[in-house]
Amino acid sequence: MSKLVLEKTVNGETVLVTPTCYSGVEAIAAHQQLKNEVGGAPGKPIWVWNTIPNISQVVGMLTTGAIICQTTAAQTQVLIDAFKANPTAQPDGPDGVLIYAE
Repeated sequence: MSKLVLEKTVNGETVLVTPTCYSGVEAIAAHQQLKNEVGGAPGKPIWVWNTIPNISQVVGMLTTGAIICQTTAAQTQVLIDAFKANPTAQPDGPDGVLIYAE
């Protein structure tokens, strides 16, 4: 299983969502979550890890260095697989990219 982290618009507000999905189909889940955004999923930043510490406390994310959704889910999955094989960012810690509630 994998945890996605992405922002999407719900009722005019930007919200953080952290759906769980099967490994290998994370891009399909991301594209499905972002399909109603202006312009769809392409260009939207996402993060994917196998687990996220204290997921209930995550309130935001940094987008620098994030995986950027491509035109198709298949293209995005290639980037996700590469990231998961060699993560360039961690969810938390000194250089973590997730923002936790205090």
